[in-house]
Amino acid sequence: MADRASDIQAELAGLLLQHEPTLRDDERTNLLHLEQRCAWRPGSRPTRPEPMVVAFLNLFDRAEQEELTDRTLAAGTVDALRRVFREQLSREAD
Repeated sequence: MADRASDIQAELAGLLLQHEPTLRDDERTNLLHLEQRCAWRPGSRPTRPEPMVVAFLNLFDRAEQEELTDRTLAAGTVDALRRVFREQLSREAD
């Protein structure tokens, strides 16, 4: 499980490295709002998200599936990913 968590964490770091430097303030704010209201979950998603948002949606969807259903991630892994995501975007917004 630890290896799989490391893979998911590395994927999040890669997405943040790829997308975060070019985020406009409104995009950063929108991503933070999506995360805060758990918009990664079905039923609360944007109807036509941008490709960058889709990349984050897919990552969090997969991580939740692996943690909650497949049990290939330890409990709390998704919460840790969400915390890193929020901290990274919040830090850059300051």
